[in-house]
Amino acid sequence: MKPTDRTKTHVIATYVRPARLKGEKTIQVRIGNVQKELGWTNRTPSVFSTLLSKEFQREAGVELVEKTGGPPSGGPSTTWQFTYRVLNGADGISQVTEAAPKGGGLLALYGICADMYREAGGAEAFIRSQRENFGSINPDDSPDDSSSVKGQAE
Repeated sequence: MKPTDRTKTHVIATYVRPARLKGEKTIQVRIGNVQKELGWTNRTPSVFSTLLSKEFQREAGVELVEKTGGPPSGGPSTTWQFTYRVLNGADGISQVTEAAPKGGGLLALYGICADMYREAGGAEAFIRSQRENFGSINPDDSPDDSSSVKGQAE
């Protein structure tokens, strides 16, 4: 996962989602705290630009209302603290689709058919049996409904 995506996912899960669940109207996110929580060093510009971006604000359903504590130059610094207003559906911003936790999503399905394949003699044997039986519905094996159809037609 790219640092930008990791930053967004972390901030949404750690700050935005809990605030939204508690009904809080604003959240404060300090650049240095995010960097520390992610175990990063020398990533201040990346975290700064990600949290400042309109893309993050749209995805998170927040709006930046204030930047405080940074250097006079306005450049990236671990001391910046961003204050966001938490938006809800009524504000025209859709709710965030939460990222699946590590091991969730499609990865949670990993190995789901292992027992079935094992019983069939392995994945290749299972697929071979499925291919052999595909489309092999034999009309002679099904019950003969032609008599009832003939009776209705006459």
